[in-house]
Parts: sequence; C-alpha cells; structure tokens
Amino acid sequence: MTSQKTLKTVETGDSVLVLAVDAGTKARTRLESLGIIPGVEVDVLSNTNGPMLVSIGESRVMVERGIAEKVIVA
Repeated sequence: MTSQKTLKTVETGDSVLVLAVDAGTKARTRLESLGIIPGVEVDVLSNTNGPMLVSIGESRVMVERGIAEKVIVA
C-alpha cells in the first residue's frame, strides 16, 4: 500500500503541488476559500506546532493541521 503525502507532512521551506483534497464538504469549502485547490502550488512558510502558515501566490494563509492532513500533495 502506498501512503499519500499530505500538506501536514511537508517541511518548512518546501513547495508542493496540490493533487487532491480528500475531505468532506465543510473542510473542502474552507480549503477552496483559502485558494487550496488541485493544481495549485503551495509554499510552506512554517510547519511547527499549531496551524501551518502557507503561501499561495501572493497570499499567506493559516491552515489548521487537521485540515492540512486532508490535502494530498506531490
């Protein structure tokens, strides 16, 4: 079984491509409102304790760790 890499596991300073969002309607809507959708490149600015700080284009947003676990990346 191949494990999928999620946004939650990405190290600070790395950039990833969003492949899919494996979440329910509420979490998916939250991610879409932040601009985290398949095909978007996300730069991880901070992945320490607490919410993650990521950059999407010119925007910087906080992503809760539970929701970040639902974002499949490459």
